[in-house]
Amino acid sequence: MLGLENITKEYVTGDSKVEALKGITLQFRKNEFVSILGQSGCGKTTLLNLIGGLDRYTTGDLVINGNSKKDFKR
Repeated sequence: MLGLENITKEYVTGDSKVEALKGITLQFRKNEFVSILGQSGCGKTTLLNLIGGLDRYTTGDLVINGNSKKDFKR
């Protein structure tokens, strides 16, 4: 249904680079209920924004119903 394959997200601020997500690989099954937990600043909102299409990942792939997001038209 929905899968993330080695997703990374980096933010560049001035001369420094912040890695918000480092190689996340997940598979969500149909009708599965999922909670995302973690301490402040660990990347929960970034992950949800990527899944929801509100932000773009740096590397990796998001697969929806077997189709890579890279193949979707903009």
